Amino acid sequence: MRVFQQEYAKKVTMKKANQLSVVLVCVILICPNHLGAHNWPGWRGDGGGISPEKNLPLRWSEDEGVKWKTLIPGAGHSSPIVWENRLFVTSAVAEDPNVETFRGGVYFGGNRSKPDDSEYTFNVICLDVERGNILWDKAVVKQRPRTPRHTKNTYASETPATDGKYVFASFGSAGLYCVDFDGNVVWHRDLGLLRRRSGWGTGASPILFRNTVIVNCDSDEESYIAAFNKTTGEPLWRTERNENASWSTPFLFQSGDRTIVVTNARRRMRGYDASTGTLLWECAGGSMITVPSPVATRGLVFISSGHNMLMRQPIVAVRPDASGDITPARWQSSSQGVAWMHRRGGPYVTSPIAMGEYLYIPLDKGFLTCYEALTGKIVFNKQKLGQRNTITASPIAGDDKIYIQTEDGECYIIKPGPKFEILVVNKLNEVFCASPAVSRGRLFLRGRKYLYCIGK
Repeated sequence: MRVFQQEYAKKVTMKKANQLSVVLVCVILICPNHLGAHNWPGWRGDGGGISPEKNLPLRWSEDEGVKWKTLIPGAGHSSPIVWENRLFVTSAVAEDPNVETFRGGVYFGGNRSKPDDSEYTFNVICLDVERGNILWDKAVVKQRPRTPRHTKNTYASETPATDGKYVFASFGSAGLYCVDFDGNVVWHRDLGLLRRRSGWGTGASPILFRNTVIVNCDSDEESYIAAFNKTTGEPLWRTERNENASWSTPFLFQSGDRTIVVTNARRRMRGYDASTGTLLWECAGGSMITVPSPVATRGLVFISSGHNMLMRQPIVAVRPDASGDITPARWQSSSQGVAWMHRRGGPYVTSPIAMGEYLYIPLDKGFLTCYEALTGKIVFNKQKLGQRNTITASPIAGDDKIYIQTEDGECYIIKPGPKFEILVVNKLNEVFCASPAVSRGRLFLRGRKYLYCIGK
């Protein structure tokens, strides 16, 4: 009898242990940030720009709230990323600093017919999060640029991504690099010669999915999207795209048991199976210049773009079960795969914020418009953010606040909801084109010269 009781107790214990293992696995699968709740591992964190953190800073200036301020060598519009106590940015450092010209604002022109006439080092830089000191600065390659760039662009505008072991940095035509946390180059891949409209340069950041790093390489010739093994750099899949140049970072959208890579482009907005690169759906009607990245809320993914001087400025809300060609018929604003569409109102460079019931779209001339996410109904339209402001950095949100950084150094903190309300405006003496990062209750703002840590 005692033997039976011991065996029964052992089975019960094993059953409970197995149940606990299942629960833990489910928690890990459901919570993508289980490796560190304070991490900001890629472009706008996970691509959506929303942080779960609380107690974020509300007020700061050059004399208040700046925990540290570090000079970053070279030029770059890449956003900072954070993993635990390390922060990473990329930069392109010219041998002749006189070629690092910059012109802000929104304008036609700025085209450059030739690459910069100087050698560059393309660098991945690691900083200590607490003190802001540079731990290492790795030049992954030194070469003359292979393509021109716009006067507002840089040769390091793609935000890197990290999985906590490696950092994956794209420099467009200068290649894709995998660097470990000690600054050693593990592997690199030539992405080809990415020719962009009028020589404007590149800007689409890599994203991570399971054991792969995915890059969208749209060009005026031979566009494609591809996935590489994170550890070895081995190509896993590549899908050709009948597309022109674009600058939009892909977005991962979960739909049932499948993960979709959503891309924005001029000819077609598309969704691909993230595991295989198979095209799942496509929608015509993109703008001539496509820069913003997709976002998602309420089970819909939103794709938008459009220069304020061009006619096509689409905002498209795509359903999770979309399949095939989902382009709405002429004069229609919905289809089987499209919940709603506006043909005007899309942003030029900035990516929207989608949170809760609303979709917030900052416009390049310094306005903010809010839509109902499920219906597309305008909640408030083109509310002013100061006088003659230009917005290039994409906003982020957290702690029931939306942070919108302008080029001229002003950061407008907006209260989310159906009523337009500016909580406070903060000012730094810098030019900002990179989007903020969030970690451990602090904001990290990358300017043309300095990287700021803002905290309470």
